[in-house]
Amino acid sequence: MIYGKRFAAKQVEENEEGSSTESTMVKTVPSSVTDEVVFAPVAGKSESLHNVKDQVFSAEIMGKGAAIIPTEDEIVSPVTGTVTVAYPTMHAYGIKSDEGAEVLIHLGIDTVNLKGEYFTSKVKQGDKIKKGEMLGTFDIKALKEKGYDSTVMIVVTNTNKYAEVARIDTDKVAKLDPVIALTAHTATFSSATNLEA
Repeated sequence: MIYGKRFAAKQVEENEEGSSTESTMVKTVPSSVTDEVVFAPVAGKSESLHNVKDQVFSAEIMGKGAAIIPTEDEIVSPVTGTVTVAYPTMHAYGIKSDEGAEVLIHLGIDTVNLKGEYFTSKVKQGDKIKKGEMLGTFDIKALKEKGYDSTVMIVVTNTNKYAEVARIDTDKVAKLDPVIALTAHTATFSSATNLEA
């Protein structure tokens, strides 16, 4: 809201400086996303994505978000929405929330190479899911024994649709604690009307 108000005020000021014969109307257009909170799909130690030992995630190439070093094996949905991706290898899920966030939950690093071993899934693409409902499980102990990093990455892949995607800075999180705060843009446009016409 603050972003939208400032943008609108700036447009009116620019118009007043440029011409006194035109009136500018600034209209607010609803965005495809809204302010939202993404919750922890698993309990554990909260980390910045920048600390993840995978450059695709640490450089935020896929989007901004958060990471969790898990202390349990069950993974739940961090939002209410629709399952858009459910990999056969069961190492990652994509969910589009009802508010517009496109959330990727990636279980471990390079775990796609396990081809589904040590993973189970309870959902399929197209399923409607509520926040807190189970997505699946993964065996943290077995992953560590095989030399895999079990860090869970939660990424908002449509980050560019938001004014801000910010990790909620905290140390330890329980399942369904808030981990990412999303602030939506307010889209605006202006139309000029000539008063001399």
